[in-house]
Amino acid sequence: MPTTPEPGLLQLLYLYFIPYWLFRDVSRGDQMLREQNYRYNREQRKYLPGYLLKWAILCTLLLASHQLAKELALQVPDWEQLFQLWTLFSGISFAVGVALMSNIMVAWSFLTFIP
Repeated sequence: MPTTPEPGLLQLLYLYFIPYWLFRDVSRGDQMLREQNYRYNREQRKYLPGYLLKWAILCTLLLASHQLAKELALQVPDWEQLFQLWTLFSGISFAVGVALMSNIMVAWSFLTFIP
């Protein structure tokens, strides 16, 4: 009997941090299928605040990491380039996280307030 492979670490991280796998596409199919998918998506919206909280915590840590790297770059001039790369990575990751949080908030608002 064939068994399904265990999900890898990257797939588990994707499922833990990205909420889009929970929702169905409402732009395809006939009218009845689209309405069913929309109702399903409205039921799944209850998980979005949890994802928003995860990203808020992660963005807070990324911003603190960014500040720490900036301070270390000033105090340890020999490793300034390494700390600048760290600052760059954490800053870009923070910006991506804020964009994702705004996307999650818009999706939750749409599914909650638009009938």
